[in-house]
Amino acid sequence: MTKRIVILGGGSAGLTTALELQKRHPPQAASITLVDQAPYFTYQPFLPEVAGGHIAARDVTVPLRKTLKRTKVVEASVTGLDSEAKTVTVTSADGEASDIAYDQLVVALGAVTRTFPTPGLAENGVGFKSVEEAQYVRDRILGNIAEAASVKDPAVRRKLLTVVFVGGGYTGVEALAELSDAANSAVDTFPNLSRDELRFVLVEALDRVAPEVGPELSKWTLGQLRGRGIDIRLKTTMPSCVDGDVVLSDGETIPAGTIVWTAGVKPNPVLGDMGLPLGPKGHVNVSATLQVQTEDGQKLDGVWALGDGAQVPDLLAEKQPAYYPPNAQNAVRQAVTVADNVIATLSGEPVKEYRHESLGTVASYGIGKGAASMFGLQLKNVPAWLAHRGYHLYAMPTLNRKYRILSGWVTNFVGGRDTTPLVGLGDPRAGFLKVTPKVDAKK
Repeated sequence: MTKRIVILGGGSAGLTTALELQKRHPPQAASITLVDQAPYFTYQPFLPEVAGGHIAARDVTVPLRKTLKRTKVVEASVTGLDSEAKTVTVTSADGEASDIAYDQLVVALGAVTRTFPTPGLAENGVGFKSVEEAQYVRDRILGNIAEAASVKDPAVRRKLLTVVFVGGGYTGVEALAELSDAANSAVDTFPNLSRDELRFVLVEALDRVAPEVGPELSKWTLGQLRGRGIDIRLKTTMPSCVDGDVVLSDGETIPAGTIVWTAGVKPNPVLGDMGLPLGPKGHVNVSATLQVQTEDGQKLDGVWALGDGAQVPDLLAEKQPAYYPPNAQNAVRQAVTVADNVIATLSGEPVKEYRHESLGTVASYGIGKGAASMFGLQLKNVPAWLAHRGYHLYAMPTLNRKYRILSGWVTNFVGGRDTTPLVGLGDPRAGFLKVTPKVDAKK
């Protein structure tokens, strides 16, 4: 009888699990189904380069159906789980719900942007977790620069040329640095604008930025960003941003034309709706073998979890209990372990534990700028930037996308940075609606 393997989520963890299963397991021995709302995977570490204009937005995505030739891809959202009946409930875009039966279930639903009920944030802010958001932020900032060149009111102009990032972690710092460089290049094309008029502000509640690169490089990163004219506000929060007026906890109000929220992520809330055992921060509780288990150690039959939505024990850490950080490096390696363990389970063989020593961290702050901690070495600027590009190009799935990204880098090197804003992408039908007469359907 054909065994049914169902994977929930098409991110780094889910896609890699499917690819590994396809490669290692005969197609006649098991069917593989992957469920995700989007028809493509997004390589999120390259989103800052999308915003910076070095990589085309489409090139950081991987089409799931084309890539997973021996996997059935179901475009739907996960809305329920019956672990006793071994069925998952999914809902399609038209609201139709259906059940998918499984023998082995892999939960890789990842994380979502963590927000707070900040007045004005929903109306004026934008996240930076999807390729659509990265492209929108780029076009908004470049579009505001073009608009600022044509306005007379100094206050309006200042607001258009002000960008506020909230959250100084890995993602926020990389995106801010890339966009700052892109904005400077764009301003240079307008004779009546100067770089001095641009204002980039980073608001961070902690006393440091980019903590992922370690204390020393974090301190160096802070100085590097401030040396580029970026206003860094540490130990500061944003209580409100109504009408784009960013109110800071230190009492200052900054009118901003663009507000980008990069203040962390949290496990996908649907994990709680599925009735899975969760840790204190909402991650699925798993054993070192990545099997979902309750607090008392009882394992759910045939259910595995990994990636940003799982609380995976780090058995190599000196101080226990410890858990692996939620990042792509761990997600793809956990996926290999899950694929091995699913195959082992179906074959009646023992499963293995996930153990991984970090390879380090790499961060890019724009062309020729960055920080990296790898194999005990601390790198800055060009060496770190090259390490960042090299590692992520290697990690990018499919040869097609690797080639496209590399070609884009070469094109940008030869032809220079493109600073053209596609301002209509936010509402592409606006122009059409403007010229199309409305008809009363009741007449």
